Amino acid sequence: MTLPALLAWIVAVPLDETVGDDWSRRLEERHAGFLKALLYIQLPALSLASFFFAYYLSDWTFLGSAIDAARARTDTWHLILTTGGMALFYAIAGINVAHELVHRNSRLPVLVGRWLLSFSLDTGFSLEHVYGHHLNIGTKRDPATAPRGQGFWAFYVRMLYLGNRNAWRIEKRFLKKQGLAVWSFRNRFLTGQLMSMLWIALFAVAAGWVGVLAFTVIALWSKLYLELTNYIEHYGLVRVEGTRVAARHSWNSSRRLSNWLLFNLPRHSDHHIKPGKNYWELDTRTDAPQLPHGYFSMAIIALIPRLYVWWMRDLLAGWDRNYASAGERGLIAAESAPAGVTTAMPTAANSDSISEMRSTNRVGE
Repeated sequence: MTLPALLAWIVAVPLDETVGDDWSRRLEERHAGFLKALLYIQLPALSLASFFFAYYLSDWTFLGSAIDAARARTDTWHLILTTGGMALFYAIAGINVAHELVHRNSRLPVLVGRWLLSFSLDTGFSLEHVYGHHLNIGTKRDPATAPRGQGFWAFYVRMLYLGNRNAWRIEKRFLKKQGLAVWSFRNRFLTGQLMSMLWIALFAVAAGWVGVLAFTVIALWSKLYLELTNYIEHYGLVRVEGTRVAARHSWNSSRRLSNWLLFNLPRHSDHHIKPGKNYWELDTRTDAPQLPHGYFSMAIIALIPRLYVWWMRDLLAGWDRNYASAGERGLIAAESAPAGVTTAMPTAANSDSISEMRSTNRVGE
């Protein structure tokens, strides 16, 4: 787990920027079986990784002397780096894959997706994201759309509370509409917590409070990666409530490596237009606003709130000119002055400026 964490931040970020963009429409359909299998193998992989890490923290000896000897040579800094690697694994192989599966219409993929989310203590994401975020994207009702001027850390803390609160409310409304008891095993929010309790119990039996603390840190760390992605996907974009969701309401990135490693998640606009699409079917959208860098680079910049707000200021001004509808410009004008956010507001959209902005943002193409 240590090596993947180091590779992700030391190698993947500059490599993502060096390899450049991929503007091809979609992956080959003939590989669909293999691409689908990649999703389902993540649950046993994460389960085994979690078990072995819990074993490593324990004083158990039933797996043999080789592991015991390696454990004896482990320093604190090894455990810290491994914790970071586990968090990254939980985020990419767990949350990211779960995001793909919970949009399916059949029980098995949704169930597998919920189990993948249980590693990050965030099974409520399957409710809030599908039935909340996709409905409310870009509006004040959507906590996953960061308003202009809000830094990532404030957004992260806000999502820890609002994401779970909204998931509870969504499930509560659903059960009442069905005439079912809220406090029952039919409540997906509650059963999701029980799924997470299984992993907490594993670490508690293996290593007591140290194991529980280690697992909690990994889970919250992986959740941080999720919210970094949410933050950069929609930061500063607005939509008039009740209007159709369009490609302009998500920031896209066409960086080849980001899309390879994140199951085409950076092709986010097409996902929001057709949430049921398989990740290999997602198209690049030439009518969507483009981030100047890959998701990995933008996530690192977002960790420094003032830098990210400054970094995105001109891009948002371009979005206001070239993408926003008249109603959305009215929302921006009404909200920016009290918040102290200055935005260059146009009087009319330039019909040629969308392609101009897109070519400007194709850094490294």
